[in-house]
Amino acid sequence: MARTPKVVEDRREQLLDAAIRVFARKGFSRATNKDIAHEADVTPGLIYHYFESKEALLQAVLEERSPLSLLRSLPAQVMELPPAQFLPSLVLRVLKIVEGEQFVQIIRVILPELMHNPSILPVAPSVLQRAVNMLAAYLDQQMEQGKLRRVEDSRLAAQTLMGSVIGFVLRRQIFLDSQALAYSQEQVANTIADIFLQGLLPD
Repeated sequence: MARTPKVVEDRREQLLDAAIRVFARKGFSRATNKDIAHEADVTPGLIYHYFESKEALLQAVLEERSPLSLLRSLPAQVMELPPAQFLPSLVLRVLKIVEGEQFVQIIRVILPELMHNPSILPVAPSVLQRAVNMLAAYLDQQMEQGKLRRVEDSRLAAQTLMGSVIGFVLRRQIFLDSQALAYSQEQVANTIADIFLQGLLPD
């Protein structure tokens, strides 16, 4: 009997969840598709129906369980919001995703793997680059409308904002830095957005 779209989607989500758990326990390099299949309670061959390789499975985890999925799903009317409203809300929503238990597991897997496993080096940066491009498109639009001061390179501006968020997440979730952990997600989001905007607001 043919799989319905709902069954296909559910099975795919099941495999992504299983991959996160296995990668967190064993690391990406030592994890096998057989391990992931066992975790998901499916046959190993079924994984290849959805993902052509373990790297493709990791790519899907990063794309679909990261803030990139949030940026891609934002309604057009949200992208029209003024920066003082849009940016704090966006940063807060990003923090809620990346500081969630599941994504923290992904971070803890990816960081050491990036240093020791060249095969996954292109995966994480490609996801970050697409998120930067989407944020830069919003900044360009706001600059065109005169709501933000024009800068030479909107992608660099977007990376500056993203770098602030990543820095806080690393301090809070990897280094467990008590100073960074002393603030709520709302405080962090509002302060990052406010400081960023101070450099971009029109004179």
